[in-house]
Amino acid sequence: MKFDLGGKQFIQFKTDVKGLESVAPVKPSSFYLPSWFKGMSDYIESDAVHEKGKKNYFGKKGNIAKKWSSGTVKRCPAIVDLLSEGFIIPMWCDFLIQRDMETLEWDNKNFEYGIDFHSKKQIKGWDLKKTDFPEGVKFINPWRIYTPPGYSVMFLQPTYQFERRFTVLPGIVETDSYHSVHFPTVWHTTKDAIIERGTPFIQVIPFKRSKWKSQISLMDTEDMRMEGREKNILNTKFRNAYRDIVARNKNARTK
Repeated sequence: MKFDLGGKQFIQFKTDVKGLESVAPVKPSSFYLPSWFKGMSDYIESDAVHEKGKKNYFGKKGNIAKKWSSGTVKRCPAIVDLLSEGFIIPMWCDFLIQRDMETLEWDNKNFEYGIDFHSKKQIKGWDLKKTDFPEGVKFINPWRIYTPPGYSVMFLQPTYQFERRFTVLPGIVETDSYHSVHFPTVWHTTKDAIIERGTPFIQVIPFKRSKWKSQISLMDTEDMRMEGREKNILNTKFRNAYRDIVARNKNARTK
């Protein structure tokens, strides 16, 4: 599987499991938007009121009332961009996990990529909860990941999916040089659990490596002017003010 990074660069996902690209393919993160997010309204809809206990002159719901009420998190570009950034590796087969406090057993119908463990000594000092399994539970990934020279990948548990049974540990790998990456987790629940094939499991965010220096200073006159302009845009648009600011600043940099 090969995905365009926005130019001549491609990120590639390769597997030695024939047919996996059909039954559990890697897809852009936007395909796996959480159901709560897709079903949420852009705006908080309520009875339009002029003052407490009295209907206003419109007395309406729907688009008119929504235009004048607060936006939900679906209007937050920071959340939207994070949810849709990069790609999702879904769980590649069903996993049945059964455990008590000290023992964890698993079954995946003999699929060739299963589970390994990080011993207690390997995670000594971690702040585990009393009900967490005391070893790291590592899922062996059937996908090899290839990026162009200079590009790495950040691996995250898919954000805002609110998975509570386990936490996938985040990490960064130089996938232009190393391609076989597996995914350690902290297993939380003591109940029997099935991770179904197709469950959003890992968010893959490629980025170009670069070295940064930092600078700390007071805002100057130009910084204050730009911030004032951006506040004016935010305060005069119902929709897409952030996108408008970003587009304007990009255009200004290219002139």
